[in-house]
Amino acid sequence: MDRIFIFDVDGTLTPSRLPMTKEFQKFFKQWIKKNKFYLVTGSDLPKLQEQMCFYDIEAEGIFTCCGNQFWKPDPSIVNTSAELIYDNKFEMTNKLKSSLEVMLMSSQYPHRYGNHIEDRGSMVNFSVVGRNCTQEQREKYYEWDKEKGERRKMSIFLKNKFKDLDAVIGGQISIDIYPKGNDKSQVLNVIEQERLVPPSEYIFIGDGIENGGNDYPLAELMDNTEICDWYHTNGWEHTQQILESLND
Repeated sequence: MDRIFIFDVDGTLTPSRLPMTKEFQKFFKQWIKKNKFYLVTGSDLPKLQEQMCFYDIEAEGIFTCCGNQFWKPDPSIVNTSAELIYDNKFEMTNKLKSSLEVMLMSSQYPHRYGNHIEDRGSMVNFSVVGRNCTQEQREKYYEWDKEKGERRKMSIFLKNKFKDLDAVIGGQISIDIYPKGNDKSQVLNVIEQERLVPPSEYIFIGDGIENGGNDYPLAELMDNTEICDWYHTNGWEHTQQILESLND
């Protein structure tokens, strides 16, 4: 069956902010021989490549920064191993930066580890605990946030204050901020235009599909689009189970 798969990366194909496990690599190496796929992530290209262990080269295309950058894998290109096809530029305003700094100071979470506001050119990534935290520190904030709901409250605040922006939960510790409409849902139209022969089905798998997560806009669009389906995964092991069941 001619299916096109679309994968989130962090928490879907890899553990959060870690490289793909050797166990999943063994499975994925065989799976990609018979399947075509695209990647869509809130991260930038270097972070994605660190996690994907060179399997990103096998993708039909790579969407970074929640779909605001589109890359075509090309091993011949030095440094990036991919050609940038488009880049939706987004300039962080002083007003937004000041609001994020106030939110950072106001958070009740007691620890900060640096790199809290990251301007990725096409979106802004905000993290109270900071992207310099260790994996253990990341897990601690994630568990605290699940109980307190801090990121959800902050996302709602930002969307109410900046009517032209969207703010969604990304990964375990972050909030992704970009112009309204410039979310992961935009990738489906790009893929449809790129495919000369429509597939029998588009299948999206992501871990942030709950309302407010950065995978939600794409899943919501697929709900209202023919030949589309999506699956909510809780990690790479679950993703492997989903793919195995689809191949049965």
